[in-house]
Amino acid sequence: MKTLTIPTKPIFIKNKNFETILIHVLFPYEEKVDDLAKQTILPSLLAFMNEKYQTESEFQKKRLENYILNFHVKQQTIGTSAAIMFSMTIPDKKNLKEDYLEEQIDFLAQCIYHPKIIDGGFDSFEFDREKENLTKNIKSIDKNFKRYLRKRSNQLVDNENILTQSITNHIEQIETLTRKNVYEFYLDKIKNNTPIIFAMGNIESQEIVPLLEKHLVKTKEKEQTLTANYNYYLKPFRESPQEITEEKDFKDSALVLAYKVKGMKEQDKVTLTAICSLLSSLSSRLLNKKLRDEYNLVYATDTLYYSSFGVLFIYAYINPKNKDLCLEKIKEVIEELKDEEQIAPLLEKIKERFRTNQIKNLDNKNMIINDIIKKKLKIGMTEKEYLKKLEKLTTNDIKELIERLNLDTIYFLKEKSDE
Repeated sequence: MKTLTIPTKPIFIKNKNFETILIHVLFPYEEKVDDLAKQTILPSLLAFMNEKYQTESEFQKKRLENYILNFHVKQQTIGTSAAIMFSMTIPDKKNLKEDYLEEQIDFLAQCIYHPKIIDGGFDSFEFDREKENLTKNIKSIDKNFKRYLRKRSNQLVDNENILTQSITNHIEQIETLTRKNVYEFYLDKIKNNTPIIFAMGNIESQEIVPLLEKHLVKTKEKEQTLTANYNYYLKPFRESPQEITEEKDFKDSALVLAYKVKGMKEQDKVTLTAICSLLSSLSSRLLNKKLRDEYNLVYATDTLYYSSFGVLFIYAYINPKNKDLCLEKIKEVIEELKDEEQIAPLLEKIKERFRTNQIKNLDNKNMIINDIIKKKLKIGMTEKEYLKKLEKLTTNDIKELIERLNLDTIYFLKEKSDE
């Protein structure tokens, strides 16, 4: 847990390399289980209309008139620290013949502070439509092989009910939603909350910051204090892994191995991501080399890690008959990660691949502003910080973390037999 002191004044970064201005407005809060459905549906109720522009066509027309290139609203959670974020991209004002900056920022403010409200709740038609869409989307997960596989794998490994704290696992909450209780949630988390504002672009601070303050800052306080809960490492507790087999009406089968890191620490995050890359990156392909090229056991493999929870998943898409041998060979691959002589050249390839990607990201404006947000909110490493730590990573670091990997769950999702 971290305590952060953040200025209420907009944080501006001058950048001459792009012909656009990016504005991100974040409303932070601590996520609660009972609010999962509310926080999931809210962004869609704020993204397409508001009090001033009451239909989607009016809204889009005004967007185009104001040369707003991109506008979206999303909810994001890291650990249990959450935020509703409004993002707007507009052209560099030097490229427009007229100055639209205040109208553009006012449009953003209308979306944030003046939603379309009727009789103390969101518009009935819009609310009912988004509620139905949300229900359909969640129910569709169980009909999609890979989405169900990931959902079920997360459930099985999460003995603390924190990795699975999402609407996906609490679909019953959708029925409790009303247009009024979602509006009450909006009032608490947005209208009566203090935002954190970031802006970046080729413009002078004195041109944009006063306008952002005028339209978006509703407090006279100069700072706000936040409590950030980003990490919830799931501690290993099983002496031997649980083995779960499910037969479902899919036309595919998969074997999943879920590992937890014993004594997970912040500095282990780089090592865990490197292990994930060694297993599945095109630069190394350790899983596919063994399981597909050598033994022809799998159609494909994949890996997934949650660094904030200290969990690593290995997915193998297989013929059901290959399950036992595939399990044996995956364990062999994990053991081979301790072989420093074998891993050394592959680790260098991983490092080189990341160096190349970082060069590409120098031209990615979204990556740049996201790194600034990460650094300011102490969410995690920037690209540059990550590369610096990766450069120092050794094969002994890989070996040491592998020795702390605890196999928690072996999950076999089996296609339904036609017999």
